[in-house]
Amino acid sequence: MTDIAEIWADDKLDRREKAEYLRAFLIGRVQERQKAGIKGAYVVNVEAEWGFGKTFFMERFFTQVSQDHPAVFINAWKSDFTDDPYTAVVSEIECYFSAATQSQETDIGAFKATLGAVKKNAAKIFWMGLKGGLKRGARWAVGEAADEIVELVEKHAPEHAEAAATVAEGAEAQLTEVTDVIIDAFAEKRIMDFLEAKESLDNFRDSMSAMLKVYENTFDKTLPLFIFVDELDRCRPPYAIAMLERIKHLFDVDNVVFLISTDTKQLAHSINGVYGASFDSQRYLQRFFNRTYTLPSANNGQIINALLDVSGTREELWNVAGKTKEPRAFLALASNRMGMSIREVQMALDILMSTTTVWSSVCKIHLYVMYPLIFGYIKGVDIENLTESGWLWNEVKKFQDINVDVGGGETAAVTHYIHTLLNIIRRTVPTYMHEESQYHAREDRQPWVIWAHAQIRDEYDKIFANSSLNEKSIITQYGKMIKHAGFLTQT
Repeated sequence: MTDIAEIWADDKLDRREKAEYLRAFLIGRVQERQKAGIKGAYVVNVEAEWGFGKTFFMERFFTQVSQDHPAVFINAWKSDFTDDPYTAVVSEIECYFSAATQSQETDIGAFKATLGAVKKNAAKIFWMGLKGGLKRGARWAVGEAADEIVELVEKHAPEHAEAAATVAEGAEAQLTEVTDVIIDAFAEKRIMDFLEAKESLDNFRDSMSAMLKVYENTFDKTLPLFIFVDELDRCRPPYAIAMLERIKHLFDVDNVVFLISTDTKQLAHSINGVYGASFDSQRYLQRFFNRTYTLPSANNGQIINALLDVSGTREELWNVAGKTKEPRAFLALASNRMGMSIREVQMALDILMSTTTVWSSVCKIHLYVMYPLIFGYIKGVDIENLTESGWLWNEVKKFQDINVDVGGGETAAVTHYIHTLLNIIRRTVPTYMHEESQYHAREDRQPWVIWAHAQIRDEYDKIFANSSLNEKSIITQYGKMIKHAGFLTQT
């Protein structure tokens, strides 16, 4: 048994309490349904946009639930290479319960018998689907019923076998040779196929339900069986639709709970790609779920911490210059002030991390300038105009209330610092240091002016003091750097 606190040790978005609530709700709801005589599985859509930590939540929730209940985890995207998700679900269930038989030392003959029945009925459904698929592959000539018509003609009216074979090859005129006897036999066969399929499905569901009851009486875990299906919205649309259909029709079994994680908007968009833009995909999805549990949005600070904690990014290359604001704190504040969406924060962090990966300058990245410029790039504005008429100049006015300690008991607004810095970098660094040396020796300067001068002084000392270079600050190249990083998009 793994301690619950250990399972959720790296929870940065406060997901543990959500999982504990959802677990209590699902167990209670299953019990209520049983008391009320309501049959079938209970299906919950765990909904959140991309990047909101659905997989983290599902994996940790699965680990927690599996301590006391039978539980199966399916990464739908990894099984997307198959044609039918039914096989993926059944195989994971079979693997779980087969492993249980090997780990149990007591007599489990009854359970093995019920598990065998499940395998047998599952195999029959699989074979029927395969057979139907093989036939559909041969129907390109005269439509869906061609091969079955030929089969029935040969059996019931051999005198018309040659004509039927001609029909199968595309001579539609020969359809007149198909007699009422053949038509009746074909209809009867279709009805028998349907009844056989229905019986197989009923047998599968009954055998699985019986197996779960025997399992609970044999092993030290209690029902319901939890089946987690993750990454469904990343699958091919036909596969995602088929997965939902199989869960609805094949696995509608008592004492089974499905948790399916989706970005519902993205999944609905994919479904529209299959059925057409006018198709009501949102309403279509609702028929598969008993409930939707929406993971609450994390705040910007939580998201930034979560992304950076697993990135390995060299944050020591970032310069925020003040003494009271750490880089992550500024990123969160700036994201809030600029009104960035969760998705925009994720995109901006990705570009910032990519820029940091290739950073080769001996000077650090001026985060107060770089980060808002990245947001401007995401918005599609001109980020290379750093003058008063440019987007950045007006955007950083939103930082007026962000004050930092610049030393000597002085504080400065980030907005004033950025504006001063943007004015300084219009000139080359050596020119500025030469022309402004007397002015910057004065003691009546504003704190943000002292601060901005210190940043350019650092660049001068490290790059220009002992060289013949007479270039502008590296800050003037930020726009090009951001654009290069922007070409690298996450897939």
